[in-house]
Parts: sequence; structure tokens; C-alpha cells
Amino acid sequence: MTLNKQYRIVLAVVLVILEGVIGWQVFRASRERQPVYGGKALTLWLRTYAPSSSSGLHSLEWNEADDAVRHLGTNCIPILLRMIRQKDSPAKLWLVAFAQKHGLTKRIHFVPAAERNVAASRAFIALGDIAKDAVPALVKMYDENLSAESRGAIEDALGWIGPAAKSAIPLLVRATTNANPRVRANALWALGEIHAEPELCVPRLTQALNDSDDWARLSAAHALGMFGTDAKSAVPALTEMTNVSIILSKGIASTRLDAMLEARRALDKISPHIAAPPDLRVRLRCSELPSASALTRRGTSLRPEPRRRAFWRRWASQSRWSPFSRRSCGSHRGTAAE
Repeated sequence: MTLNKQYRIVLAVVLVILEGVIGWQVFRASRERQPVYGGKALTLWLRTYAPSSSSGLHSLEWNEADDAVRHLGTNCIPILLRMIRQKDSPAKLWLVAFAQKHGLTKRIHFVPAAERNVAASRAFIALGDIAKDAVPALVKMYDENLSAESRGAIEDALGWIGPAAKSAIPLLVRATTNANPRVRANALWALGEIHAEPELCVPRLTQALNDSDDWARLSAAHALGMFGTDAKSAVPALTEMTNVSIILSKGIASTRLDAMLEARRALDKISPHIAAPPDLRVRLRCSELPSASALTRRGTSLRPEPRRRAFWRRWASQSRWSPFSRRSCGSHRGTAAE
């Protein structure tokens, strides 16, 4: 048997195995009883929330998906819990990578578990505190053998549920020391969305302002702002965070600048009478930077953005944590001080 023939046999076997695995998953999903709205099963509506979806925030499809999720209410929760805990095995990922390398994926439709994790977590934006009964299950599954994407999605879901997820605070505080920067950042953000038990959360959030990851620092600053006057003990650390000079040059993400501006906004919410430090400044290497109009198109601005837009800029830039580009979709929560 020639080497070329052996190679074709191996490819055929891989394709058959991959089609079998994905076909079995599709079959199981089709057999599962799902809530239906407008003649469509819930999982079809949830595809709108997937990072790879062409539908963005405020699009007709997105609004229709929100309406469907709100109408179905707590009937969504069993499906969402199943999707949010899904994890692809290393063997499956290897098969998919092998098939992609050899151009075999045109015949199959593979949706990674990480994408389903995100889609499920975004459904909790529409549900809000209606999904409070899901908190115990989310807390319990967090300590299972889950992926970082799944843990991040659970943290986001808890944050969207809001103050009704107060019982998850010990778990989220523990997650702020996780080795994965995405898990840390999401946990810090969720603590702000819940904004309860300040005596436990504020000291940990203040420590996180010195995290090695820019997104974690941004999330910690945002969360402290959500605690309002209950976070007064963090004022010195937040002030120090704004009292820096950074260089923003071409090729360097504006995350550090965003974190600094988020700290400034947090100070405004905690103690509005505190004036901005006189040496809050950004130095630009003009020779290396694109034009101002190009910076605006990239989303890089030297003016503080509204809190809600700043959050979803964080999502839109998280592709370094995930194989999928995040799409802006908007936050619905206010601050504790508002």
C-alpha cells in the first residue's frame, strides 16, 4: 500500500469519526425537550448570542432573541446550565484541528463548546434576577472539571443575575486569585455587578488593583465604583492608579489607559468631590501612532467613555483569551450609587 493511499485512508477515518461525534451531539440535542417560542426552539434563538453570529447588539435578531428568552423565562434555565458547562475533549479538538488543516471541515458544522458557553451566559443578560434560582446550580458546577471559558461564562451569568446572586460572593472572591487572567477579570467584574457584602469584597477588589493583568485591574476598578460610598477605603489605591503616566504607542492596546480611566470613574462614584489628580496624563509617541481619525475608528479615545460602553469594549477585545472575537452587546445595570 502506497503512502499516499494510507494518507487518504487516515483522512477518511478522521472524517468519519468527527462526523459521528458531531452527529451524535446533534441527535442528542434534537431529542432533548426544549422550550419553544415563535416556532423556534431555545437553542436556535441562542445562536444569535454566539460570538460568531453576524447579529450585533440592537439588531432585529438580537432584540427578537431577547424577547424569546424573556418570554420563556425560567424554562430556559435547564438548557442554559447544560450549555454553560459544556467542554470539548482534547481528542475532539485534535480531530477538529486535524480536519481543518486538511480541508475536511467543509462537510461538517462544528460549534466549539466555548462558543456555546458564551451564548448561554449572554442569555442571562435578558433574564436578570428572574434567573436567581439558577445561582445554586451555577455555584455547584463551578468547581467541576470545567474549562476556563466555562468558568468565565458562569461568572458572567452570576454578574447578570445581579444582587440576587449574593450567595455566590465567596466563590467569586476565591476566583479572583485564579491563575487564568480571564477567570480573575470576570470574577472581579461580577462582584461589582452583585455589589453586596462590601466588608468582604472591597478589600479583595482593592488588592486586585495591583493585578498583573490590565483587564483584571480594569474590572477591579469598575467593581469598586459599583460599590459607591461603601468603597471609600479604596480611594487611596484608586487615586494612585490614576496618578501615573503611560505611553500609548502603535501596536500597544489601550487596555492600560482604559483601566486608568475606569479608576477615575470609580472615584467619581465613590467620592465625587475628589478632583482629578493634576498629573493624570497620557504621553503619545506621535510618530508611531496612526491618525486621530484612525484611533477613533479603532475605539481608542482619550476621553472617558460611559461605563456601559467601556465594559463591552473589554468583551470586544478579549479575543486573546478565546478563539472567538467578542461582539459588543451592552450592559443593563446601573451603579449602586445611582
